[in-house]
Amino acid sequence: MRTERWSLTHASAFYNLSSPGNLHVWLRNYELHGIDGLRPKKRGKSLMKQTQPPVSTKPASAMTAQELIDELEYLRAENAVLKKFDALLQEKKLRAKKKRK
Repeated sequence: MRTERWSLTHASAFYNLSSPGNLHVWLRNYELHGIDGLRPKKRGKSLMKQTQPPVSTKPASAMTAQELIDELEYLRAENAVLKKFDALLQEKKLRAKKKRK
């Protein structure tokens, strides 16, 4: 664009861009940050940090009653989450199948 001395409008029409404004933003990002300014940025909310499950290296016979209860609660919650996730996937597949018909 600079070597041919094209305007933003001409360059955006030549490269079939939706708007010369996009090209202006790209040029500004390139001038400020170099090639890194043109790389895609992450968008949306950041994901929740995954908590690590309580690691128990002890055998069940060596655990206290409270430790066993805590581990059982954790495993039940983890199982419920996985079942809910599986149910949502099945529902999504069913909806997609109905749309095709």
